[in-house]
Amino acid sequence: MSFLYLLICSALVTFAAADEQTECNPLTSNSTCEADPALGTEHTWWFNTTLDDSLWDMTTGKIDYTDEGADFSIKSENASTLLQSKFYIFFGVMEVHAKMAKGAGIISSVILQSDDLDEIDWEWVGYNTSAVQSDFFGKGNTTTSDRGGFHTVDNADTEFHNYTTYWSQDRLEWWIDGELRRTVNYSEPKTVDGKNYPQTPSRVKVSLWPVGIASQLQGNIEWGGGLVDWSDLPFTMSIQRIRVQDFHSGKEYTYSGTSGSYDSINVVSGNSTAQKEINKAPEKSMSEKWDDLGTGAHAGIGIAIAVVVVGAVAGFVWWCVSQRRKGRLEHALEADQPVTEPTAMNGLKKEWRQSDWARGGYHQRLLKTYD
Repeated sequence: MSFLYLLICSALVTFAAADEQTECNPLTSNSTCEADPALGTEHTWWFNTTLDDSLWDMTTGKIDYTDEGADFSIKSENASTLLQSKFYIFFGVMEVHAKMAKGAGIISSVILQSDDLDEIDWEWVGYNTSAVQSDFFGKGNTTTSDRGGFHTVDNADTEFHNYTTYWSQDRLEWWIDGELRRTVNYSEPKTVDGKNYPQTPSRVKVSLWPVGIASQLQGNIEWGGGLVDWSDLPFTMSIQRIRVQDFHSGKEYTYSGTSGSYDSINVVSGNSTAQKEINKAPEKSMSEKWDDLGTGAHAGIGIAIAVVVVGAVAGFVWWCVSQRRKGRLEHALEADQPVTEPTAMNGLKKEWRQSDWARGGYHQRLLKTYD
C-alpha cells in the first residue's frame, strides 16, 4: 500500500469512525446525566454462550451463538448490529479475539467510547482482509485527519486474532497477537497536547454496519471500499472472547464540570453492580444442592420417601384385593340366579297362555268327548 494511499485513507477514516451517538452528554449545558456504572474489576467473557443481559445490551440486531463464539451478521439490506456493555471503565485494557466481516462497504468495529464521545477504535474495512485500522477521538472532534493507523494482519476474516487496547492517562497502545503496533502519548500533536486525548469513562461497543450505502458521504463510501453488494448477504463478524480490565475499583463514575478531563472524573467508592454480578455464585445443580444438605436431612428425606413408597405399595395391594373380592361376589350372585330359558321356550309359553286350555275351552271339549 503506497504512502499516498495511506494518507488518503487516513483522511477518509476520520469522517466515518467517530460515532456521535450518546444517550446523554455530560459536557452539554444543563445536562443531568446519570452516573456511569463501573466495571471495577477484570473479567473475560466467552461468546460461545449467552451473555448476561444485566451486563450487556444487544441494542441492534441479534447474536448467533456457535461453538467458536458469537456471530454478528447483517442478513438484510441496510441492517446493522450493535452490542454495548452496561458497565464503564476509567482507563484499562480491552482485549478482543475477532474475525472481521468480508465485503466492500462493510465495517466491523470494536471500540471504547465515553458519554462525551472520547473514543478508541479497532476497525476493519471489509474489502481488505489483511489489515486493521486503529484510531482515536476526543470529545467527538473530527477536525483533523491524521489520527488513523493501519496494521497488517494475515487472514483477518478467517482466523481469530488478538486485538488489545491498553489505555492509561499517559498513553494509548494497540497490540496485535501480543505485538505492540502503535503508541500515542497523552501530549503530542495528534492529541492537540492532550485536549483530544480519550480520558473519560468508556464502555465497550461491538458493531457491524454498512458504510457503502448511497446515503453516506462520498468520502465515507470510498473509505469503505465502495458500495455494498447486497447479493453477497450475509456479512458476518465473529467474536470469540473479550477481556476487559478497569484500572479503577469503585461503584460508579461521575463528571464534575464540563472540561471532560480525567481529573474532573469522580470515582464513587463501593462495589460495582457489575462486579457483584460477575462474582455471584452460579446456580447449583440438583446434586450440589443435595450435597449441601446435612446427614440428618438426608435421613429424613430418605424416610419420607420410604413412607410414601410403602404407602403407595400398600394402597395398590389393597385395591387389587378389593377388586378380586368384588369379582368373586359378583360371580357367586350370578350362580344363584335361575337359568334363563331360551327365547324359543318363552314363545311357546306365551302361546300356551293364550290357548283354549288356558281359557278352559280345550279342557271342556275333552270332557264332552269322554261323556
